[in-house]
Amino acid sequence: MTRILAMTSPARGLLYPIVETALTLRARGHDVHIVTIADEVPLLRTLGLGASPLPTDLEHAVPGDQHGGSRSVRALTDRLVARADAEFTHLTASIARHAPDVVMADVSATGAHLAAEASGLPWGVWSPTFVPLRGDGPPPGLGLRVRPGPVWRARDAALGAIARGVWDRTFLRPLNDLRARHGLAPVAHTEDIIAAAPLVLSLLGPPLQNPSPSWPTSVVTVGPSLWGPPADPDPRIDAVDGPIAMVTCSTEVQDDAVLAHTALDALAGSDLHTVVTTGAHDPDGFLGHPRATVARLLPHHQLLARAEVVITHGGLGITQKALARGVPLVVVPFGRDQRDVAVRVEAAGVGVRLVPRSLTADTLRDAVDRARALRPRVEEVAAEMDANTSARRSADAIEDLAGARSRRVA
Repeated sequence: MTRILAMTSPARGLLYPIVETALTLRARGHDVHIVTIADEVPLLRTLGLGASPLPTDLEHAVPGDQHGGSRSVRALTDRLVARADAEFTHLTASIARHAPDVVMADVSATGAHLAAEASGLPWGVWSPTFVPLRGDGPPPGLGLRVRPGPVWRARDAALGAIARGVWDRTFLRPLNDLRARHGLAPVAHTEDIIAAAPLVLSLLGPPLQNPSPSWPTSVVTVGPSLWGPPADPDPRIDAVDGPIAMVTCSTEVQDDAVLAHTALDALAGSDLHTVVTTGAHDPDGFLGHPRATVARLLPHHQLLARAEVVITHGGLGITQKALARGVPLVVVPFGRDQRDVAVRVEAAGVGVRLVPRSLTADTLRDAVDRARALRPRVEEVAAEMDANTSARRSADAIEDLAGARSRRVA
């Protein structure tokens, strides 16, 4: 038996993608303990996993672009730096308490990376978003299309160098100050802390991100996890007559409520029943109609089984779940990695991109019609994704890191 300790940032979008891997490891006889959002601890324990809450100061240390704040690089990184010492301290104490054989952390938990590295134990990172390493194509964050050919490769290399410079100017000095305080050698670039991890699990894959030959061999592309919290069938969905347009807002606070408002207006007279999950927004703030159902949360697997189209902000969780089930998308990105998701969905022919400044009832109706016509292409992609075996590949990689897989097979 291998003891595996994992720590997440305070975001469900970073926790949920690794839960299926944790359950797979537990089923293989390993002990898995996850330090995460306090509200999710009871669920994880019910599933048979060890779990404990993040301390209060980390629970509320969300990136600075939430709650209507700035979306600049500094806004995104300032809080990551500010919480890094607390992450280091808490994970170090958790390592002493649980005596793990392997330590894992999500890609945003910078202080946890330092604690894992300083522990001297085998450690790894999981990334349910675009891997933050230089590779082929434009750097994530700019929302640029991936294009073939020497001219575009030159563009991508130049933009990659600029992006690296921006991140280094913003993040490198405080990162190296942290490393020095904890007895770790400085790094040359901010991405080096990820590149140095003995294992980097990419829970993303084609058609949204292809593995790059320039990545270190530590990067293992396992593909998306389709896991979501267990939920009984919801009678509100069973009561819906006819095909569904599924509309999702983020579970993290963002400025995406306009997407739900516009979808309710745009599809009021269509053949689709509009089902809106409002996520971080109060569902009472939305005006429905007889052909609409509005709730904070509903079982996504149940909705996707009936959905003709998914209208979304471009969160990678719902985007990959929709693609894996052959459902076309309309993506209206509002920030973070969502612009990259939108352009890659469009480029792969599995959905339609609509920028927020062009979002109206008319443009959304048109986008829905165009997306529904893409169903055959999306079904082809779903067959190629092989998402149902992602957790097995991820568990294999963690066992390899621990040296436990060869012992188990033997």
